[in-house]
Amino acid sequence: MNIIEFKNITKKFGNLTANDNVTFSIKKNSVHCIVGENGAGKSTLMKILFGVYRQDEGIITIKGKEADFSSPLDAIDCRIGMLHQHFMLIEDFTVLENVILGSEITRNIKLDFDKSEKILNEYIEKYNLDLSLDKKISELSISEQQKVEILKLLYRNSDIIIFDEPTAVLSPIEVIEFFKIIYQFKIEGKTIILITHKLNEVKEISEYVSVLRRGKLVYETDAENLDIKILSKEIVGDVDVKNDSGNYEYEGEPGVLAELKNINLKKNKLNVLNNFDIKLKKGEIYGICGVEGNGQNEVIDILYGLNKNFTGDLNIHTKKISLVPDDRIKKGMIKEFSVGENIIIKKKNLKSVNSKSILKAANDVIIKYDVRLPEVNAPMESLSGGNQQKVIIAREVELDNDLLIFSHPTRGVDIAASSFIHSMILEQKKKGKAILLVSSDLDEILKLSDRFGVINKGCIVAEFEKNQFNLQDETEKTILLESIGKLMIGITGEQKN
Repeated sequence: MNIIEFKNITKKFGNLTANDNVTFSIKKNSVHCIVGENGAGKSTLMKILFGVYRQDEGIITIKGKEADFSSPLDAIDCRIGMLHQHFMLIEDFTVLENVILGSEITRNIKLDFDKSEKILNEYIEKYNLDLSLDKKISELSISEQQKVEILKLLYRNSDIIIFDEPTAVLSPIEVIEFFKIIYQFKIEGKTIILITHKLNEVKEISEYVSVLRRGKLVYETDAENLDIKILSKEIVGDVDVKNDSGNYEYEGEPGVLAELKNINLKKNKLNVLNNFDIKLKKGEIYGICGVEGNGQNEVIDILYGLNKNFTGDLNIHTKKISLVPDDRIKKGMIKEFSVGENIIIKKKNLKSVNSKSILKAANDVIIKYDVRLPEVNAPMESLSGGNQQKVIIAREVELDNDLLIFSHPTRGVDIAASSFIHSMILEQKKKGKAILLVSSDLDEILKLSDRFGVINKGCIVAEFEKNQFNLQDETEKTILLESIGKLMIGITGEQKN
């Protein structure tokens, strides 16, 4: 039985056609994956379903009835929930306040917090969410914030649930726990729509897959007939995504550009970094992997000069540092500014800033980095997440600085763009840049790093050299990944070299 049907859905933003005559259906109580490149129209289509946008043409039927939503409230009333790629949470509110906002339970004329707490604690226990209702959002890790969003969906009794890139912020161990929640939702009869770029996850969890490319539906299949090679080809079309095996070794003079030694840092009287040590060398990529909230952001803040309230030794032999932050919306851009304006705000030695120089800055990046946008002066907030990321990475790389910090550089980015970004990072290594790569994506860490450390509770608990993780044997790889996963969540069995 089809619970949702999209019929000839078209949506335009200026000259950009985000959805182009899209027609397909979603079966009740299924896990349906929607995949495609950045800017393919996936999130736009789901935002139409959730009432954020209204289609220009076509109709959507839900449970056999035509849906005409004018806002997300209409969708929520129809028991549709959406977990957005960028969470919709108020940082100064508690978990409880965020979850019940807009769906408060009242007793007479007062809010019935006791009843809400009872309901939410039952959900927390049932789904093993491990949340404290009285904590503020600002005190939570990103993975915990995602659990708050899931709690909101449960509280609103959603039976059609849209997840937009839900595993982009999760470690491998957390992905396993998230999939357990998905399977539980299925048992309860819910319908799951999952937007993702991770094809291994599509293979593991999907029952049906739909591929969008440049706004059009180009391919559909079910789990029984799913072939990852065919799926990958359908996603990128005629673009050749190469498994890059080029020579990116630095051949210049070695040297340490930055060193953190015995760094300790406290926040709210709690130890955030504990005797933290790393060396960042010219022509080398040092990776840090770990569950979010274990001190990664604090290390970046210290290196970038944003936090000086620490003890220990910090030695940086350059003032030329670039940062691609973990949150592109809050930290990486001014969303109301255009691409050119976001690029030019960091350019040095400009004789003048005018519409001509801004337009040139935009066009240089748009052409070189294949940025797709409605029109050249469109605000950054109108671009897809992946295209926003391309702009931010382009800006930081083009500064030609000595030390580059990449924090989750391919989070929410498609296959082709990820490959392109990885090659950009490797090119910077070849030029002799010192690179810090922070990522919860183990595949990314293993692919790019020359050395990497596993961080837990503000300390590097184990460190690996390339000869230890550049393995050919699949059994050895599996054992290594399991070992790293355990280290990430604090199950130590290895010592730092």
